[in-house]
Amino acid sequence: MNILVITNNYPSKRFPNHGAFLYNLIQELAVRHQITVISPNKLHQSLRKQQATYGKERCEVYRPLYFSISNRKIAGINTGKISDWFYDKAVKRILGRLSAKPDVIYVHFLSNALPVLDHASQHDIPLVIASGESTYASWVKKPVSLKSALTHQVNHVICVSKENRDQLIELGFAKDKLSVIPNAVDYELFKPLDKEACRRKLGLSLNKFTVGFVGHFIHRKGPQRIIAAIESLNDKDVQLLCVGGKGSLKPNDFMREMGPVPNFRLPEIYNSFDVFVLPTLHEGHCNVIEEAKACGIPIISSKGTSVEEQIDESVGILVDPMNIEEIASAINLVKKDSALRERMISNLLERRGSNSLYERANKIEKILAGVCEGKGRP
Repeated sequence: MNILVITNNYPSKRFPNHGAFLYNLIQELAVRHQITVISPNKLHQSLRKQQATYGKERCEVYRPLYFSISNRKIAGINTGKISDWFYDKAVKRILGRLSAKPDVIYVHFLSNALPVLDHASQHDIPLVIASGESTYASWVKKPVSLKSALTHQVNHVICVSKENRDQLIELGFAKDKLSVIPNAVDYELFKPLDKEACRRKLGLSLNKFTVGFVGHFIHRKGPQRIIAAIESLNDKDVQLLCVGGKGSLKPNDFMREMGPVPNFRLPEIYNSFDVFVLPTLHEGHCNVIEEAKACGIPIISSKGTSVEEQIDESVGILVDPMNIEEIASAINLVKKDSALRERMISNLLERRGSNSLYERANKIEKILAGVCEGKGRP
């Protein structure tokens, strides 16, 4: 198949950590199919320093620049709509240059389907959406006519969790167009490594209990709550490694902070942890949890969210993500109860391979092939 991918979340040398889970999937599909990726980049970010690589690239990737003025209201004007207009233009600019008609358009998130609706309709190209949004609040605000056009025109939506599927049904998407295929992990990349060697490489203490966090430094993900929890423990034998960006963290004397890294560098980071903590408020299907699990790292994360589809008491602990005391208690329990920790690790290692990237790619490939053959066409 000739597959066209539209996304605003794909890695580059300037942002090697962006969209790593999508990148991994697309690279797997590209082994068997011709894939073109359109991933517009914001103009003001084009001067950012480049890193050596974000990994092997098997696809033809277009990164048109567009002008973004964030999403604010200034003198009654919604700047987000202006940014969206420039984004749409950037996508359409590349669509007009493509020499071959794709067999199917695969878009990541609902918003990325909007710039290609007319193009897909005019050229009779099937449209498939991968939907893993943590929230659909912005979609609710879209014009009714636009939402109606998308819900009727889309051939299929791949949801990453049952929670995503249920929310999309409430938004008007037909149930028979929805499939649940959770995000998966590359088990060849994410695997147990020597913990001491990983800590030496990262410059971490070899003897302290290491709490780890990977993600944006934002309220929803909860790194500040992890810091508050560790502060409350007042335990000098606990150290914290936070990897990410898009925010700042409260200074303390037990934390090491790292900026975003390419996906291929994450295994050594996960393997330096004794426990991975993510007190998130909501997720689609959390990729970093799958990666940490594949490395055999016990998890502390959030009850009342889609994370409950990913972990249970045999491999981790679910807490109220806003309750600092619960987070602290869970960290302390995993630290103090070595038998519990080893049992969780053993269970995680027994389940390795149960959610492989290869199998997910095969399932998505079948859906794409099906819509290309006219199955489920609107």
